[in-house]
Amino acid sequence: YAPKGFAGYGEYRGSIAAFLFSWPRGWRTGEAPVKLQKIGGAGLATIDEPETGPRFGADGLSIEMNPGAERMARSKLGPYYEVMPDGRRDVFAPGDQAMNAELVWMRTYAGCWPEGERIPFNGAIPFAIE
Repeated sequence: YAPKGFAGYGEYRGSIAAFLFSWPRGWRTGEAPVKLQKIGGAGLATIDEPETGPRFGADGLSIEMNPGAERMARSKLGPYYEVMPDGRRDVFAPGDQAMNAELVWMRTYAGCWPEGERIPFNGAIPFAIE
């Protein structure tokens, strides 16, 4: 969850409210997912670069959408997001290659605001430092 969203303006966004969800033994087990909270303060909750896909922390969960490898994801929990309850340091199901996995499916949720309600961060202005 990225409370400040993604705009693709090259920002490192901080938020103590950011979190990841994962299923400890894979989503097909019927177990409830676990919530992995942002740790170590608000800094670097998400990386919002236009050249890459979603990135949570420097390495909590990264789906960089590289051409030819759009389904590859990396995860290293601990520095920016809590580790799994069993101590594992990635969000992938046991049996997947440690810290790397090819995504089979991914869900993305977006906010829905009533007509006339202010949408957070919709007025962001892109800038470049040269």
